[in-house]
Amino acid sequence: MDTTALTVEPSKWEFRDVMGRFASGVTVITTHEDGRDYGAAASAVSSLSDEPPMLLICLNVASSTAQAIGRSGRFAVNVLAEDSGPLAQHFASKSPDKFGSVTFERGQGDCPLLAGSIAQFECVVEDQVRGGTHLVFLARVLGVSSQPGNPLAYFRGSFGRMETAPDAAALHAVRDYVVNSVSDASTELDADRIAAALELEPSRVFLSLVALSSEGLVRRSGATFEVEPVPDQVIYDYYAAKLAIEIGAAAQTVGHVTPEQLVELRRLMEATLEFVDGEEFVDPEGWIRSNAAFHEYLVGLAESVILTETYKGLRLPALELRTIRRASTKASVKLLEDHSAIVAGYESGDLEGVLRTLAAHAKRPQETRAAVAAAS
Repeated sequence: MDTTALTVEPSKWEFRDVMGRFASGVTVITTHEDGRDYGAAASAVSSLSDEPPMLLICLNVASSTAQAIGRSGRFAVNVLAEDSGPLAQHFASKSPDKFGSVTFERGQGDCPLLAGSIAQFECVVEDQVRGGTHLVFLARVLGVSSQPGNPLAYFRGSFGRMETAPDAAALHAVRDYVVNSVSDASTELDADRIAAALELEPSRVFLSLVALSSEGLVRRSGATFEVEPVPDQVIYDYYAAKLAIEIGAAAQTVGHVTPEQLVELRRLMEATLEFVDGEEFVDPEGWIRSNAAFHEYLVGLAESVILTETYKGLRLPALELRTIRRASTKASVKLLEDHSAIVAGYESGDLEGVLRTLAAHAKRPQETRAAVAAAS
């Protein structure tokens, strides 16, 4: 087939202009050869194979880093974080001493591993070819590491932030699984087992666990994850977020709801009463379901899908099961009194009273845990 008849070959400048519209991540390729460190910023990095793990990189033939890699046969790929634009500029320059002001550790073959990178690949060259002005190195990956964070992007000649949409459904499902796995002893999490149980791809589970390690729900060591008893402060942070959403909803709705909505709000509040008998919760799980229905309805009065979904996304019922499985009489009475006061405030249009009660209500989990600890 004669491809010359299909199109006219673009000029160098046309090609660069069009390629500039392709956003890519930014890395620093490093190597060590004969007692000297080399490094260059590069965006031409690509996965080649996962069995065995291999990748390829492209560097200009005139690059001293490319020439050093050709001699040493080793290099490291440092994937830069979104705030590393100055570091990328530094390694894109022709500075004679690129490592003098840079923090790094030594990897395999003494290749520099730059501090603050969100991912690193340590590689050994298996083959190299020349393509026009560049050398292409095909390499086997000997080691990898990663840290939470967003990547630095390169687009139209500028560095910037690469926005990624999180897989909310997977994250919510894994968060629920993790919280329900919490016990009085540390437990190692098996990503493959979680993926099978939730019918999710293992890669989505892994990314969700990485995100949960940033939240403090999971402790991470490399590719291993462990869930420990949820720290009190993590629980209180969730309740602080809950309070912020409920205050926003109340500010929009108190004094502006229909009689029918007030009747339903009171019905949901009274439905929580059947799960408390005297001095204890007789059915903690039933209470939590009923309590969640009451609070979600309250937030839903604002008629904002985004607000309601954000509230549900906190996944508070699973945490509450561990917070109030056994509560003192005082704690139980206060929870019920709060609900009654909130409904009364809605019925009378008393916004200040509702906001005051919501603030006190948000502190009940902390009071409950303190009461349980004192009793034990």
